[in-house]
Amino acid sequence: MDRILIIEDDTETRILLRKGLEAAGLEVDTVWGGEKGLEAARSGTFHAVVLDVMMPGMNGFEVLEALRQSERTLDLPVIILTARTEDEVEKRALAAGANAFVTKPFKIGDLIHTIRECMDARGERAD
Repeated sequence: MDRILIIEDDTETRILLRKGLEAAGLEVDTVWGGEKGLEAARSGTFHAVVLDVMMPGMNGFEVLEALRQSERTLDLPVIILTARTEDEVEKRALAAGANAFVTKPFKIGDLIHTIRECMDARGERAD
């Protein structure tokens, strides 16, 4: 089963993501905040990460940069999920190594499709 890590500081969004992704047959771990998310990504086995940008402490860009600097997580698909809609935010995320950029509000079906596309492109799907 494909295992997804959600790094998101908003409780309601974490709950919505967990329910929607689990209903689609994905295994989901959720963490609050960038530091805990980075630790979880480095220590667990995940097929993709859904990462918020605006979080207290370590923000999503910092988490993404750290993931891309580690050999263990270098190729892990990362989908940025954010309320920030400015073009420069998307450009920065993609330049830092994000595989996809999704803005809030979002449709859970579209997000699931994006996650699966990113996993397929990186060969990260569980068999």
